[in-house]
Amino acid sequence: MTIREIASLTGVSPAAVSLVINQKKGVSEETRKRVQNAIDQYGYVVSAQKRKIKKFRLTVMKFRTHGVTIEENQGFIASIIDQIESECRRYTFDLVMCNCEPKTAEATFRELMADSPDGVILIGTELNGSDYALLDLLTVPLVVLDNSMQYDDVDSVVMANASITAAATRYLYEIGHRQIGYFKSSLPIRNCEERYEGYLRELARLGLTPPEPVLLMPTLGGAYADMKRLLETGAYVPGGAVVADNDTVAIGAVKAIQEAGFIIPEDLSIVGVDDIPFSAVNMPALTTMRISRSALGKLAVDMIRMRIRHPDLPSIHMQIMGSLVVRSSTRQSRAKES
Repeated sequence: MTIREIASLTGVSPAAVSLVINQKKGVSEETRKRVQNAIDQYGYVVSAQKRKIKKFRLTVMKFRTHGVTIEENQGFIASIIDQIESECRRYTFDLVMCNCEPKTAEATFRELMADSPDGVILIGTELNGSDYALLDLLTVPLVVLDNSMQYDDVDSVVMANASITAAATRYLYEIGHRQIGYFKSSLPIRNCEERYEGYLRELARLGLTPPEPVLLMPTLGGAYADMKRLLETGAYVPGGAVVADNDTVAIGAVKAIQEAGFIIPEDLSIVGVDDIPFSAVNMPALTTMRISRSALGKLAVDMIRMRIRHPDLPSIHMQIMGSLVVRSSTRQSRAKES
C-alpha cells in the first residue's frame, strides 16, 4: 500500500494521511481514526528509506528580553546549549537554533509553527509572566529551560533557586556570620527573585533580620560601577557576609570593594551562585554554589522525549540543586573564632 492508496480508500487527501502517520495535528479525531484503521488493516509501514530520512527536529529558542543574563553571564547558557547539542547528536536529532524578543514573539512563534518542529526547548531565563500567554502558540511538545513556570501548565527544567541561596545563607551562618546581606539584581529576573526569596526564608528560619538588599546591575561592568558609586557615596559599607544573586554580580562587586581598600574575606565574606569559570581564577577565588549545566541540558532533552512518548501526563516542573564550592572569598566570623 502507498499513502495515495490509503488516501483513496479513506476518502481523504494524501497530506491528511501523512499527518496521521507522523502523529501531527491538522485532522479531526474522526478522520484520524478512519485513516489509522486503514493503516492497521492493510499493514502499511513507512519504507526503510523514508524512516532513515525522517529525523526528529528540535528547535532551541533563546527568549531575549534584555540579553543580559543570556549573553553576559560568562557562558552559563552557552554551556547548557552545548550539552543540548551533545544530546541531539546522541539521539541523531536535527537541531535548529533561533532567537526571539517580546515585541516579535507572536510573529516568530507563528512562523515556527507554520513548519513546526517536533519539539521546542525555550531558554526562558528572561521570560516574564506577561510573556507566558504567548507560549500557547507553540502547539508541539515544549520544555521551558531556566525558568520555573511554577504556576503554569508547561514542562520546565530549572535550578532550585530558593534552595540554592538558602544553602549559601546557611553556610555563612554555620561559619559564624550573623550579619548576612544580599547583592540583588537591579533587573527583574525570575531566577534571581526566587533566589532572594530563598535567602529571606532562610534568614527568617535562623531568626535573623535581613538588611535592605544592595541592588546591582547583573553584569561584570554594571555591578562594578554600581558598587563603586555606592561605596563613594557611603550608601554601602562592607561588613559581615553577603550572598550574591550570581557569580557575575559577586565578581563585579568584589573588584570595586577591593579598589576601595577593603579586603576579601577579612572585611566581607561573599558567596556567589553558578560557578562560572571566572569564579575559580578570581582573586580571591569565589566561594559559590555550583550548578550543573550539563544536567540542565540533558534533562531538558530527556523531558522533551518523555513528553512525546507520554503526551497525557500532567505538566512536570523539574528542579536541580546546587553544590557548595568553598574557596577563598569566605572565612569564619571573628566572633566565632573568639
